[in-house]
Amino acid sequence: MIKRIFKEPLLHFLIVGGLLFAIFDFLPSKDLDDAEIMVGDDELVGFILARDPRLNQNSASQLLVSLDKIRRDQLIEDYIREEVMYREAVSLGLDQNSYGARRRLIAQLEYINQGFIYDSLELKEEELEGYFKKNRNRYLVPSIVTFTHVYFSRDLHNVAINDLAKAELKKLNNINLPFHLAASRGDHFLYHRNYVNKNEEEIASHFGSSFASNIFEIEQAGPVWQGPLQSDYGSHLILVASKSQGYLPNLDEVKTRVIDDVTQMRVREELDRLYGNLRKAYRIKLLKSNLEL
Repeated sequence: MIKRIFKEPLLHFLIVGGLLFAIFDFLPSKDLDDAEIMVGDDELVGFILARDPRLNQNSASQLLVSLDKIRRDQLIEDYIREEVMYREAVSLGLDQNSYGARRRLIAQLEYINQGFIYDSLELKEEELEGYFKKNRNRYLVPSIVTFTHVYFSRDLHNVAINDLAKAELKKLNNINLPFHLAASRGDHFLYHRNYVNKNEEEIASHFGSSFASNIFEIEQAGPVWQGPLQSDYGSHLILVASKSQGYLPNLDEVKTRVIDDVTQMRVREELDRLYGNLRKAYRIKLLKSNLEL
């Protein structure tokens, strides 16, 4: 009987709700000093130094002075957010006085908050559909190609490289060299000989953007060697085994990804909302800057 009671979803909801209520609505009331956050040059320079230990006091001060209003306001808000979350973590008895511990405390508090948010989060089908329609291009399934290549190094062959590649192209088609024997011809390539189901971005990372674009323009996929195509390293003769055209999937095909993305978005929104509510309990005092270029 007792086990059955503890398995009831309603009981879980009441426990989670009670914890949230206890943590965020019944925190001890703050003293006047605890509820005031002063933000001046010293605080911001210290904040910059803590974030980037490679800087010294002078360079951190110069960096602060060089910020335009938008970037300075963002730095101030980052500092305030961190200070608010740190003080809330301390108020829960999690404090140690070091910057590393400070960051860990903030991370702990945000992790706890995320857990509560995940537990209470409910996604509706209409929300998933709306998000997918608005962000459909994010789920584009890219065009992919499977090919092998015979490579001729520009460093080794210099001006003779194109003539060499064209002569080799005739030989490869005369003997109908199959896919798996491509490694027996040409020069050693820095990366791979065979590429299976690769998209344009992946190919560009090995051959350069021009090559990656050109290989998808090859229409025939079959036992015919083509080229030469030029890469950042030299000339390549190409045998395309297969190609698949990119497309925009429907929601059902990528629903798991959409659920993950919407969940992450909602969690971030809830964390920001929670922080906003906590921030209201503090008085922010911006001190006049005394730094000059």
